[in-house]
Amino acid sequence: MGKYTGCECIVCQKRFEDSDDIVVCPDCGTPYHRTCYQSAGHCINEPLHAVGGSWQSMQNEQRKKQGGIECSHCGYVNLPDARTCVSCNLPLNFPEEEEEPEDDDSLMGIAPDGQQYYFRASDPCCGMSPEYDMEGERLGDVASFVRTNTLYYIPLFRRFKETDRKLSFNLLCIAFPNFYFANRKMWLMSIVSSLVWLVCYLPQLCLNMISTFTSKQYIEFMQSMGLTEDLEKFLNLTQFLSAHQDFLENLQMPLFCVDIAFRVAICLFGNYLYFRFVLKSVKKIRKMAPTVSVKKALLNAEGGTNFWNVIGCIGGLYLVITIITNIMTNLFS
Repeated sequence: MGKYTGCECIVCQKRFEDSDDIVVCPDCGTPYHRTCYQSAGHCINEPLHAVGGSWQSMQNEQRKKQGGIECSHCGYVNLPDARTCVSCNLPLNFPEEEEEPEDDDSLMGIAPDGQQYYFRASDPCCGMSPEYDMEGERLGDVASFVRTNTLYYIPLFRRFKETDRKLSFNLLCIAFPNFYFANRKMWLMSIVSSLVWLVCYLPQLCLNMISTFTSKQYIEFMQSMGLTEDLEKFLNLTQFLSAHQDFLENLQMPLFCVDIAFRVAICLFGNYLYFRFVLKSVKKIRKMAPTVSVKKALLNAEGGTNFWNVIGCIGGLYLVITIITNIMTNLFS
């Protein structure tokens, strides 16, 4: 039981003693006093199970930040004053102290008040205290949720908070707003951006159908595949669209202007929308997480970016365009 000595039971908040009767959750490894676990009736760290985390990994990370010593034999992180590993009982190897490196990775930034400040590139809080109040949430939690590109977002969020300014430039939003929001897990904004793009692209889609379905190569291909019925449907649709070709061409420019105006607005307010999304998400996680370790795991799982969301967004757009084409084909066949 020695490796749990000094740790706290998350039910009664009392430190474990060598003589305590300890039980351990088989899923995440969280230790409890037997009586505490029986009174709770289940593992309080259940949210940790959903993200595949473990109590021991959380303890290791916390002790590393406190100067704990990692055992080179079993990987257990011991308290800073330990001389032998409490897990495998082997002597710990103490690395020779290295000189503090110079601030070669320090960056200079401009605070909202116009003054310069310095911080390390590896510091997710960009030189500010993790306890800095970000509209009711800890800056450390906000940085943990953002996770990627914090050197850009954290100073920007500070400016939003301290100056009430909402405008900034996000070039990804003007080029690919729906993909940007999907990558940042902002699905509502991703869907809205995709719908605006689809509506503005619809006249061009119809004009592309006219040129594609009436081309000699396409007709010969459909005939060679024996898809004469489908070809007839496409030609009927093309006939209807051709009768309204002038209207579609005239509609292109107004919708193009709407698309550009939407992209410019998203370019200017996209970062602020992400700022509000981050604060809302961090607040929700804080309220539902029973412990600090679970909160950290959820911030890491729910935040950051996911490139596969972009792939899913592309696939969704292709599916919607295909459905629209099939509906129009069947409607005018």
